[in-house]
Amino acid sequence: MKKQIILFVAALLATLPLPGQERVVERTYISTDKDVYVAGDAVWYSAFCVDAARGTLSPVSSVAYLELHSPEGMVVSSKVALSDGRGGGRLMLPNALPTGNYRLIAYTAQNKDEVDYDYAGIAGKTISVFNVFSNDRVSDGVEVVTPEEYAALKPLTEPEKTTGMTLSYENGVVTLVNQCDSPATFSLSVFHDDGFVSNDNPDIRQFLAESRRVGARRFRGAIPPDYEGEVIRGHVVGFSEAMIPQLIGKYAFISTPSNKSDVYAAPIGQDGSLTFFTSNIYGNKECVCEIEGIDPKLSCHVELFSPFVNPKLEAAAPLRIASNLSDALKARSVSMQVERRFEADTLFDWLPVRDNGLFGEEAIRYILDDYTRFPTMAEDFVEFISEISLRRNASGGRDIRIQLDERQSGLSFSQEKTLTMLDGVPVFNQEKIVQYDPLLVESVNIYPHTYFIGGRIFGGVANFVTYKRNLPSFTFDGSARIIDWQGVSYPMAYALGSMPKDGRYPDYRQTIYWHPLQTVQPGEDLQIPCKLPDYKGRFRVVVEGLSSDGKPLRAETSFDVE
Repeated sequence: MKKQIILFVAALLATLPLPGQERVVERTYISTDKDVYVAGDAVWYSAFCVDAARGTLSPVSSVAYLELHSPEGMVVSSKVALSDGRGGGRLMLPNALPTGNYRLIAYTAQNKDEVDYDYAGIAGKTISVFNVFSNDRVSDGVEVVTPEEYAALKPLTEPEKTTGMTLSYENGVVTLVNQCDSPATFSLSVFHDDGFVSNDNPDIRQFLAESRRVGARRFRGAIPPDYEGEVIRGHVVGFSEAMIPQLIGKYAFISTPSNKSDVYAAPIGQDGSLTFFTSNIYGNKECVCEIEGIDPKLSCHVELFSPFVNPKLEAAAPLRIASNLSDALKARSVSMQVERRFEADTLFDWLPVRDNGLFGEEAIRYILDDYTRFPTMAEDFVEFISEISLRRNASGGRDIRIQLDERQSGLSFSQEKTLTMLDGVPVFNQEKIVQYDPLLVESVNIYPHTYFIGGRIFGGVANFVTYKRNLPSFTFDGSARIIDWQGVSYPMAYALGSMPKDGRYPDYRQTIYWHPLQTVQPGEDLQIPCKLPDYKGRFRVVVEGLSSDGKPLRAETSFDVE
């Protein structure tokens, strides 16, 4: 384990720029399943984070931040986990979002540290939102036109639709061929073309061309890049100079209740600042923030900063709307409501995520139902959990120690403090675990090695996992705070792989197929089945991607269902 930690640190240091070395200038392109939505819809997106100078995918940042803006400011946000520059997720539009055009921007921590970064530049796009339940409109952002004027907004000539890829559709199957000389990654969208005028957004070809013109940029050096995951920053609230002797040298922890190992530590700085280096927290979670070994009489606690910039942006161009869009908007409304109602049918396909490998799979696991139930956890330790020992501490309570399995020194009980957790949340007053009701605990997972978490050393880890996974009947110390934390979006494909086949689902989908992270080899003939909905009309197929050597891929076609 120590060797793995050393290798990890060496690999991290290898990615840091040397003195005088230029940092990678990043730009992030976002492709979406379509350009026009109704309030309550899901915006499915795919992220391409590129090294602007080379035009190839950037290996630096592991997170991109997305913001959707009205003229008044940010209305909704999302984070996407990046792996070698690629990621995907979804952004849910609020039901009360007024009708209008909105600006969607994307950036990384590299961009936040960049001097004079243009958030409204080439990494932005405009999407249209119609609220079918309300007359609310974005301020000065909607223009009513006649049907004839609306029809005139559509371009008279179609731009070149194909670059680096051939694309076709026949009998429910999308077929594409990579014509580049290197592997490619792309997003694929199939959606209903219901007559709405698309916004004039740059495609991935224009984005890459503009990115290569960016040139060298200056960085402040104040914001660390998100190399392995999101770097979460915060501070100790109530911090004062009088507290410095009691707080300096101590660590703050953040964690999320689950049976996973989302736990991170940060030393408290001289000014009470905190920096947590994570490997990404997925989903919106309740985050427990606490300080180890703090005197309960001190009135201070941890507060986390929002990572979103919320810059001031110019308003998007007005949204044109005409009376002949009524039927299409009604169909959109029905589709959105049906999808929200039947979401529990798991129409999404969950894509793989990079797990936090802090503890790995080497746990010694005791499932308590397999043993005689005792009234206290202490009796469980004595009777059958031989890897745990209890020791009296100076305050009269009991500390937990774990028998470590170190290859060099063999078996011995830890001298360093053991990290005890309840449902993945650290419990520093270990007497609370000793006195915890064992009937609430499903299993005890023991990790018999030395672990380094944010610079803090622990002699083994014991995670007590309850049936409910949410710390039932547990009372935190006074310094602990529970906050709602927005993690990175789970990557999902809307491929309908688990759609019911008995016809019970009323299939009015407007997005027919979406996959944010498809890959194709040079010359490969890739065939993708696409299930059609229960209505007729014209449908569009759009592919956007990037080859490993920096060539843009874009292809578009359409087909009719009579």
